[in-house]
Amino acid sequence: MNDIYQRIIDSLESGSSVAVATLISRRGSSPGSLGAKMLVFPDGQTEGSIGGGCVEAEVWDGAKEALRDGLSRVLAFRLSAKDMAESGLICGGSIEILIEPLGPESLPLYHQILALRGRGARGLLATEVPVAAEPSAPSFKVLYLESAEVVGLGAAAAPVESLAALGKSLSPGATRVVTSAAAEDEAAGPRVLLESLAQQSTVYIFGAGHLSMELTPIAKRVHFRVVVIDDRAFFADPERFPEADEVLAVPFETAFDGLGVDENSFIVIVTRGHLHDGVVLEQAVATPAAYVGMIGSRAKITAVYRDLASRGITREQLDRVRAPIGLHIKARLPEEIAVSILAELILVRNEHLG
Repeated sequence: MNDIYQRIIDSLESGSSVAVATLISRRGSSPGSLGAKMLVFPDGQTEGSIGGGCVEAEVWDGAKEALRDGLSRVLAFRLSAKDMAESGLICGGSIEILIEPLGPESLPLYHQILALRGRGARGLLATEVPVAAEPSAPSFKVLYLESAEVVGLGAAAAPVESLAALGKSLSPGATRVVTSAAAEDEAAGPRVLLESLAQQSTVYIFGAGHLSMELTPIAKRVHFRVVVIDDRAFFADPERFPEADEVLAVPFETAFDGLGVDENSFIVIVTRGHLHDGVVLEQAVATPAAYVGMIGSRAKITAVYRDLASRGITREQLDRVRAPIGLHIKARLPEEIAVSILAELILVRNEHLG
């Protein structure tokens, strides 16, 4: 999907309005991740997803109503077994969706958001959440900048100090709902949606097998952007990875072309064999990625390293690689290995990227 904030700006600058639906709470095995967004335009067109067809039709209706009356609202869904059977989704639990209609008055705020993201700075977007089932105009929607400046709508009504302090504890790209009094009990009073606008780390998972299917949803839960890559279209199927941000079916030999791997990228190599691992690793060690990890036994890793050394890859480059991948927790099952890999990714992110 195109940058969601740029898309909002494009719509507002054209003189149109747009409704933004954001997944703000999630319990059980319901689809979508916190902070997922869907835009609904006055002509009924949509962009993005809040995670599942079993609720998006009702969210669309709610967004159209918000565009008509100009009021924000919260829609709550409890996804039953009947819902699952009718939609064909493997999901359950409950979710809440915040729907906000945006008009021209929001344009300066979104220009600030886009500028902040463009220069890789940190910021915190805070939005008052209406009481469930009571559509209303929020009293504030503001952006807290690292300079301590507060910009946006209704800044005077926003509890600046308490929310800014909570925002510092959010991981890059994370979303959290708190009370306006900054209490831990979300049911204690009026709520506020906090969205960290710091650059989100991307994990590129090479290989779309069973391990990647376990790894992807956990990575999303801990606020990584996830891209899954495989050279087999049957495996690199978005339906197999509904929580991934992107799923690419491309040859491993050219998989890095256009990826834009940078210092905020994490590369996980879990393909189906030595040959493919080597092809990916040779390209990975030439990138500035914060993390490069490869699965495999020590015998396999030695063989891959030997082959790459014969092709000019240096020992210094190979010393960057975490192999065997993951923290040593004696993991055996795919879901256990996924946990060990994510633990290592979090460790590196916290140590080197703050």
